[in-house]
Amino acid sequence: MTPMPTRLVGYAGTPSTLTDTFGSWRPQAVVFDCDGLLMDTESLWVQTQRIVCGELGVYFDTNLQHQLVGLPASRIGPLMAERSGTDPDAVITQLLDVNERLVRESGKPMPGARELVTFLGAKVPLAVASNSARRILDVALSRGDFDNGFAATVSSDDVPRPKPAPDVYLAAANALGVGPQNCLAFEDSEAGAAAAGAAGMKVIAVSQTASQRPLAHALCDSLESEELLAWVAAWP
Repeated sequence: MTPMPTRLVGYAGTPSTLTDTFGSWRPQAVVFDCDGLLMDTESLWVQTQRIVCGELGVYFDTNLQHQLVGLPASRIGPLMAERSGTDPDAVITQLLDVNERLVRESGKPMPGARELVTFLGAKVPLAVASNSARRILDVALSRGDFDNGFAATVSSDDVPRPKPAPDVYLAAANALGVGPQNCLAFEDSEAGAAAAGAAGMKVIAVSQTASQRPLAHALCDSLESEELLAWVAAWP
């Protein structure tokens, strides 16, 4: 397993370049998170939670919102059901129905996402490892015009445990036929970076929110980072 740093490169101390961080290492495959990284859908998931809480009569305050960050519908449904005295499976379906509608209507790719996927896809095989349910992941990737960009996609429905467990990343590496130690993961959340690191992958965090400080090997401000693009361009 690749050792994780004690702090995220770029947040404190002397910043390191990607070349300094990774040296001569080059990935044999790249695995992306989806929500908040490839697709600008994180706010839609929060909106989904707010709508469903309103329909259930559950007060959606800041504390509850923070409690639900990074959790899939399969985990959020039972929490909301407990507070509202309703059936957990019904709440999960309600969450997915609302979120699918919002993603179909308003989901859009993050800046630079399609370009980076095309750029990387010409060099190494790509996969997606997402905490979203399969139906939501498929809609999001289609909405972002990523249908043909990935050799494999893994959702939380496809594995026993969602992030921060490493299952989705291990499944993605297995689907690509590449050992996780030879994979590079892109993540935007603490739970996602923890999952990729636990799988043994090297991790680049792309986080633009003060509330998220993913533990990763390197940090980029966005998928349009000039340093990132230059580093990738130097790959064989």
